[in-house]
Amino acid sequence: LDRLPDEIVRIASSYMKLPVRIEIAPAGTTAQKVSQELFFVGKDSKLSLLEKLLSEYNGSVLVFTRTKHAAKKIAAVVRAAGYSSCELHSNRSLTQRRDALEGFKAGRYRVMVATDIAARGIDVVGIELVVNFDLPQMAEDYVHRIGRTGRAGLSGHAISFATPDQRGSVREIERLIRSVLPQSKVPSELLARRTPTTSTSSSLRRFSRYPHRPQGVNTAHIPHSSHHTSSAKRPHASTSFGRRHVPRRSASSRFHPDQYQGSGDGSSRHRPNR
Repeated sequence: LDRLPDEIVRIASSYMKLPVRIEIAPAGTTAQKVSQELFFVGKDSKLSLLEKLLSEYNGSVLVFTRTKHAAKKIAAVVRAAGYSSCELHSNRSLTQRRDALEGFKAGRYRVMVATDIAARGIDVVGIELVVNFDLPQMAEDYVHRIGRTGRAGLSGHAISFATPDQRGSVREIERLIRSVLPQSKVPSELLARRTPTTSTSSSLRRFSRYPHRPQGVNTAHIPHSSHHTSSAKRPHASTSFGRRHVPRRSASSRFHPDQYQGSGDGSSRHRPNR
């Protein structure tokens, strides 16, 4: 941005009481207090990874998906896993949307699953985590989505799931924000092939990135800036796993992510109906 000339500043100060200066950030600028993270993950492992992330964060979480049908299914799976959740998309009536948003603001719902209908103009202070379960159709929507966290001077975190065939979409986002998204590896336990009788919840409970930490003790936050990069390599982010310990849930909270078969691979050329 061009700097405002000093002469203009003096004139404004002479003729105005308490002048306010407004600077407009260029397109693609992300909030400074929002840290970002990227996982390349297969469709069949997305729900497993989402539940693991929900267990690592204690605050409110906003999950974005590309279609309204996927939002409905993911919200149902999240509820079955033991988390209070609501959904926000074009299939909901105006009353239902208002109730969902007010409940999310008030803390009655910890997780909101939404399409891009919630990406712009919705101001909810205190959202700790934004998850792009599906990458947006347009790169510009990425900036609006992650802007739902890190508001009112608070810090926030944004995590995106991308399938291996969406590297082109990731590069479009990176060109827009003029930054490379730090990439984290999905734990191998979440990528293992599951038999029909294997519960995803039980396999998640067996996974521990820091097994030496005693149960019931919160782990410290791992800063995302503690990594080294070269010009030829994508930076690696410190994963969110192990940030906080959440007590183990009972067997009644188990769910089967096979109920959900994915929500788009980015091959469609048309924006879906939200």
